[in-house]
Amino acid sequence: MTNELFTADLEVRLRSAEANFLLRRYKTEINAGRPATVAMLDRDIMRVYGPHLVVLEMTAEGEFAFLYSGATVPDDKGSALSAKTTDKIDAGTAGLYRLGCSEANTANDAVCINHQSGLDSSVHRWECLFLPMEDSDHKRMFVALCMPREMKHEFLRVMLDALPNAAMIATPIRDSHNEIIDASIIAANARAVEFTEHSSLHGLMTTTLCHAFGDATMSSGWDRHMTVLRSGKPQTFDYHHRGENASRWFHVHSAPVRDGIQISMTDITEMKRAFLELEHQKKVLMDEMEQRRGLEQELWALAHLDPLTGLPNRRAFRDAALLKLAEAQTAHRPCAIITIDIDHFKRVNDAYGHGAGDTVLRRVADIIKAPLRPNTDIGARMGGEEFTVLLPDTDTEAAIAFAEKLRRRIEQTVVVVGENEIRPTISLGVALNRKSTDLDDLIDRADRALYTAKRTGRNKVATEIDVQASPSKTAAA
Repeated sequence: MTNELFTADLEVRLRSAEANFLLRRYKTEINAGRPATVAMLDRDIMRVYGPHLVVLEMTAEGEFAFLYSGATVPDDKGSALSAKTTDKIDAGTAGLYRLGCSEANTANDAVCINHQSGLDSSVHRWECLFLPMEDSDHKRMFVALCMPREMKHEFLRVMLDALPNAAMIATPIRDSHNEIIDASIIAANARAVEFTEHSSLHGLMTTTLCHAFGDATMSSGWDRHMTVLRSGKPQTFDYHHRGENASRWFHVHSAPVRDGIQISMTDITEMKRAFLELEHQKKVLMDEMEQRRGLEQELWALAHLDPLTGLPNRRAFRDAALLKLAEAQTAHRPCAIITIDIDHFKRVNDAYGHGAGDTVLRRVADIIKAPLRPNTDIGARMGGEEFTVLLPDTDTEAAIAFAEKLRRRIEQTVVVVGENEIRPTISLGVALNRKSTDLDDLIDRADRALYTAKRTGRNKVATEIDVQASPSKTAAA
């Protein structure tokens, strides 16, 4: 309990009309030079103000005795104050009357106390006017007018309505089998009325929890509240409320209280919209990044891959082969190269058309790609019907075996174009790196072996040894 005392400007500071009226009556007597006596409390005043009046006198022990107390004044926790003294009642209530009477006695004038009561009172604040008076025998008396300034339910209502979030209390509705099927809203604040789009607090509190949110679906959170009622365990969740006039997101805390639940709802619409917008922007950015990656891959493919066969082109082959060859030379490891040419390819184009020629090129490229070791070997289309394969850590014998395998697979391949069957063959040249070999020298030696294979009948594999053993002739296309 707290007491706020003031003695000056009472006419301005008093809130209640009753206190102002009684103060004026008191001042009239004093200003007329007459002592204010309890006789001032005539029948008319007692009829109107009696329930709010207290009459006290000081005892020999310095306490104050209650000669009269109205029905509505701050009392001893529900019991009447009449015939009691301040040392025999609740300490908080006694403090109010001691302070008021003592100050009025000292000032010999009216004083006022704004009194804040305890939790057990229905009144939150009182306005108590203390007036020093005399009885007919000129004995000092004290008259206190105690008017409710703020009822506790009004205070709680203001407090609840000032909350930024919605607050509701609901009690369970049970069926004939004692099962909880819904809940009645018994208390709510103004924000709850707004959030649920009801026209008034009365309208919200005359409905059930199910209908307060429009339906009994998971989207309204109704089922979560029912779980709290049935289990007695609190839940916190977000839900999207789609009302008739607005669409909002709420963060909800539903907790058991006695046999019902207390619901707190915070509007997170702006935060949710910002989050959803951020997610949208993130998706747009990811899509743009994916498109950019796709464009970069396309540009890389255009720069490094042969569009017809998907094999690396001449430029990409040279860049990668230079590194592989340099590594082999530094480590003194073998590195073989195989150059490949499709036999009589011009005849294919002339006889069946360039579309058929492209089909043959793609089939040959697929066969060349198949046995390549990932991240080790390099196969490439160098242009036209010419291909090249680089085989790191591969000696001459292994390179010849690899080349023979390619030759046999091509020889066994039948390319069907329309009603025509094309049986391509290839010629291959094999060369191995030396101590001072550069890439151009290695390719040149493999090409000479390839030309030897063509000169000596095609559809075969030739090496540098075959070049030295074969007479020089002009190779046919």
